[in-house]
Amino acid sequence: MQTNPLIKDTSYLRHFWHPVCSLQELEMASPSGLGPLAVTLLNEHLVVAKLGGKIVTLRDRCPHRSAKLSGGKVVGEDIQCPYHGWQYRADGTCSHIPALPEGPIPAKARVERFECEERYGLIWVRLDSSYDCTEIPFFSAANDPKFKIIIQEPYYWKSSAERRWENFTDFSHFAFVHPKTLFDPNAAQPPLVPMDRVNGQFRFVYDTPKGMDVNKLAIIGKFSYICSMPFAIDLSSLKYSDNTTSVLFNVSCPVSDTETKNYFIFAREKHDDADWPHISFNNLVFAEDKPIIESESPQYIPDDEVSVVTDKVSTQYRKWLRELEAAAKEGKEAFKKALHGRAIESDRTYTG
Repeated sequence: MQTNPLIKDTSYLRHFWHPVCSLQELEMASPSGLGPLAVTLLNEHLVVAKLGGKIVTLRDRCPHRSAKLSGGKVVGEDIQCPYHGWQYRADGTCSHIPALPEGPIPAKARVERFECEERYGLIWVRLDSSYDCTEIPFFSAANDPKFKIIIQEPYYWKSSAERRWENFTDFSHFAFVHPKTLFDPNAAQPPLVPMDRVNGQFRFVYDTPKGMDVNKLAIIGKFSYICSMPFAIDLSSLKYSDNTTSVLFNVSCPVSDTETKNYFIFAREKHDDADWPHISFNNLVFAEDKPIIESESPQYIPDDEVSVVTDKVSTQYRKWLRELEAAAKEGKEAFKKALHGRAIESDRTYTG
């Protein structure tokens, strides 16, 4: 049966910052540590490289004969096309054509450049900066010396970024999906948590049941969510077991409508603990979720799924996505209002 997508025009996502690779991935892409590295964001083929000491993102296409620049190499402060050796500066302008050493270089010999920043050990890209009202997602443990931070290997799912977000913030699936990690047969009926919209983020708190019989590595406690739209989740847990705080940061790169590259950063107060048990546990959680989420058909969110009152987190999320899609069509001010307008359900007070 043919279904229609809930979000029919995803071009509004071009206004947001998305992670396309980790700093480690870029450094390992070539012996020089400078790249280039091919990445894909929202079906756009891009190349990331470090040119002249700065990380840049360009369209992965040489305007000469359309070869991928990611197949080339960094030469001096330029990226060189693998086909005919044309070289491009960090701003995308062509600096050298071997077949035409005396010039002139055609004005159209230019590669499109996109906004690019490094933060939290990830490389972030914004395809469209014309609205200029979005920020790189919030990670609460960044620059806090009390935390030891682990950036895990990225993981790919054949699903949309929206599906991944909903899975990460879903409470009731613990009763069915996680037999070796987060299983709780009493979690099928989750509480209805107050949800606040503030500063382009969803914020809500979930007190997990204290009697959950789960894996000892699970960070069960008071869950505080700060979810920067559209695909980032900062989950801070004040653990019942030892009263320490752990932070999980998950953010998805929408490779396409049906493929997602996910980044996961884990921060904990206990610096002396070995890393590998936590990494293995987190990967096991993902492995339990993956076949379920990849089985959802269609991979995008359709407009005919049936929701109930306890699906509040996902229904509110879908509502905001629809508002952002509509506002982006109206223009910058409408989009800014839809993203940064406040809607407070809890008794918490926000400043700024």
